[in-house]
Amino acid sequence: MKYRRLGQTGLEVSEVALGCSGYWGDRKFPEKQAAAVVSEAIEHGINFFDTGHNYSAFNAEPRLGRLLGKILRQDRGRVVVSSKAGTVVPAGALFRRPGSRVKDFSPDHIEGSCAQSIANLDCGYLDILQLHGITPAEISEPLLERLYAMKRRGMYRYLGINTHCEPDMAYVASHPEIFDMALIDYSVVQLDREPVIRRLAEAGTGVVAGTVLGQGHLVKGKIGSLRSPADLWYLARAWLRPSGRQLRRRSRYMRETLAAISEMSPAQAAIAYVLGNPGIASCVFGTTRVANLREIVDAVDRTLDDDSIQAIRRGFELPWRTPES
Repeated sequence: MKYRRLGQTGLEVSEVALGCSGYWGDRKFPEKQAAAVVSEAIEHGINFFDTGHNYSAFNAEPRLGRLLGKILRQDRGRVVVSSKAGTVVPAGALFRRPGSRVKDFSPDHIEGSCAQSIANLDCGYLDILQLHGITPAEISEPLLERLYAMKRRGMYRYLGINTHCEPDMAYVASHPEIFDMALIDYSVVQLDREPVIRRLAEAGTGVVAGTVLGQGHLVKGKIGSLRSPADLWYLARAWLRPSGRQLRRRSRYMRETLAAISEMSPAQAAIAYVLGNPGIASCVFGTTRVANLREIVDAVDRTLDDDSIQAIRRGFELPWRTPES
C-alpha cells in the first residue's frame, strides 16, 4: 500500500480507503463476512475507513466499531476514521417517504450526531468529521462556533465535507480556513470534476474521491449479476436512484474503453486513472467481497501509459450527454 498526505492535515492516508456503507453495513449482510473485508483491508495496509452516522440504516458505524475494536482501543493512531453528520434519514434505504426531513445542520444536532458516532465506533474521537451534503447557505456562524468548540474539546481533529455538488466544492476551495478536506464523486466518467479538484488541491484542501467505479457501472457485468443478496441490492440502487441511472448512461461507452486496456483489469484501470491525479489523496472503495478488495488494492502499484490515458479522455468525450444515450 502507498500513502499520501491529506491536504494540509497531519494525516497520511492509504491510497485506497475502505468505504463502510451500503450493503456492507446492512444487517442482512452477515457480520462475519463484513469482518473478512475489514481484516483483508488491514492486512493490505489500508488505514483509512470512511463511514457515516446514518449509513446502512444507522448500522454501519456500530459494525465498524466492533470490527476495529481492538485497534481502536490499543493502537488508535494506526487508523484514520472518518464519519459524517447532518443527514437524519437512514442511508441505504432505496425508498424514502415523500416530504420527510432529510438534513439537520443545527449546532445541537451536529454535536449530538458527532457524539453518537464516537460512541457507536467507540473510538474516542473522529479523525475527520464530514458535514454530509451541506450547502453554503446552511453554514452559519453558530454552527461554525460550535464546530470550533467541539474541535477544541477533542471530539474530532479535522473538518470535512461530503458533497456531489460542484458549486459547493468551489465554495470549499474558496474557504480553506473552514474545511480541511472534501470527499467528492470523481471517476473516469466525471473528468469535468478535474478543474475543481485542482482548485481544492491548490487551496490546500485534501481531496478524497468517491464513486470511483461509478457505483459498479464501469465494470461490465458488475451490475445485473445476481449471485448474492448484495447484487440484488446494488442492482436496485442502480435502477431506482437518479444518480445510479445517470452513471449507467455515462458508463456505457467507457466500459469498452477500460476493457481495451490490456495491462490491467477495467476496475484497476479506473482506479489507476483516479490515483494518477496528483490532487487526489485517496479513493474510497466499498465492497462485500474480499476478492474485489484485493483487485482494487493491487491497482495502487499500476500506472496507465499515455495511450491509455488519452483513450480514457476520448471515451469521456463520447456522446453520453445526448438524450438518446
